[in-house]
Amino acid sequence: MVRGTVLRRHAGGYLVYSDELKASLQCPLRARLKKEGIAIFTGDHVELEEVEFNDSSERGTAVIAARLDRRNLLTQPHIANVDQVFILQSIHQPEWNGLLCDRYLVHLQLALPEVRTFICINKCDLATDEEISALRNIYESIDYRVFFVSAKQDVGIEQLRDFLIGRTSVLTGPSGVGKSSVLNALNPALSLKVDVNEELLVGRHTTTYSELYKMGFGDKAGWVCDTPGFSLGELKHPEPAQVAWQFPELAVFAGECKYGDCLHLVENDCKVLANMGQIPQERYESYQAIVAEAQQEAQLQKQTSQKVETGSVKLVGGRAGKGTLVPRLTNRHRAVSRRKDKQQQLNEVEGEESDELWLNEDGDDASIKTEL
Repeated sequence: MVRGTVLRRHAGGYLVYSDELKASLQCPLRARLKKEGIAIFTGDHVELEEVEFNDSSERGTAVIAARLDRRNLLTQPHIANVDQVFILQSIHQPEWNGLLCDRYLVHLQLALPEVRTFICINKCDLATDEEISALRNIYESIDYRVFFVSAKQDVGIEQLRDFLIGRTSVLTGPSGVGKSSVLNALNPALSLKVDVNEELLVGRHTTTYSELYKMGFGDKAGWVCDTPGFSLGELKHPEPAQVAWQFPELAVFAGECKYGDCLHLVENDCKVLANMGQIPQERYESYQAIVAEAQQEAQLQKQTSQKVETGSVKLVGGRAGKGTLVPRLTNRHRAVSRRKDKQQQLNEVEGEESDELWLNEDGDDASIKTEL
């Protein structure tokens, strides 16, 4: 049985790389796995059968027969067996967005609590020393490692490369910050497409799916996953009370608050509010925004989970709005109840008794008249 790593998904199946064969293979999924509902994502380790190589093709073919156990799974975007994540942003072109960076951090820490997250800032050649120093002071003071790189000027690339060796890394962030450019700088042999908006001088959205790339560094290697850029609205919302624990500078004080459900916004005897001088203002503003989003999402979930009955659906089973919405049967498909059926029969009998028979001159039935 040959083993491999899924590099990406495509219309005809999956592209899988086998270290054992030192080759990439085009692989459909065994029908049995489809019936069992087993999902395969980028980064999954799989077992292959029916391996074949065609002399006229650069790649072989095989069939995915099994998916091996995962260490973890990132769900936005879907990537399995992740060792570390790099959030890529820029200070200029496009402009730095602290809320977006913090929102990524919260999302990734909740999704992969055992995986370390780094911040990587591209286009550092466009930033001033003061701007770089300010970001270092904010994030490195709370134990986030920050890399400042320039794919265009080849600045900081070698230092970043050292952190990729022997690991499966995910490069994520908004569109246009230069993820593909950084990958090309790390490994020029990739030659990934880079598109730049000449008017705004920012990268266009070019990556449309997640794909793993093997980065060969001499006799060592690592895997890096390039991901499509996604917006703030696509990130998952945590419970409002969970947010503070994803901000290390708030968490150190949050456990000392008088109230266990303190949101550190306006509450009395809040230790976070009492120590605002030790919390960067930019980070606290991000915290407030993320809590507000989480509260809105929680309210929306509460509303949609309540009992809903319309002309076409009804809620059955469960308690406290936790039942299941099912289609409401129309009269055409609904059996008549015994009580209604009995009433209809009684009405028919009463109607027959009120009929008067009209006779013609010969004494034959001429018509029937019903009194209303």
